[in-house]
Amino acid sequence: MSFSQAWDAGFRALLIYVGVVFVWLGLVEQRFDDPETSVAAMNAAAALAAIAFFIRAFLRARAERAKAEAEVRALMEGEI
Repeated sequence: MSFSQAWDAGFRALLIYVGVVFVWLGLVEQRFDDPETSVAAMNAAAALAAIAFFIRAFLRARAERAKAEAEVRALMEGEI
């Protein structure tokens, strides 16, 4: 994963975190009796979603790089 890909994935993960927080505050928080429990669950859910997105982006970038390297290797072997 290049720096620009990591930067993009990190920023998108941050946006996912913020989005989950807003959705949580708007739709889920009123169902909790204890605000501390709600905040803890909200942070856990938002962090899990953001981390899962970043890991998925990392794995996708690694697979794309492996595919590109295999294509270059095949081209080089075909020309020699």
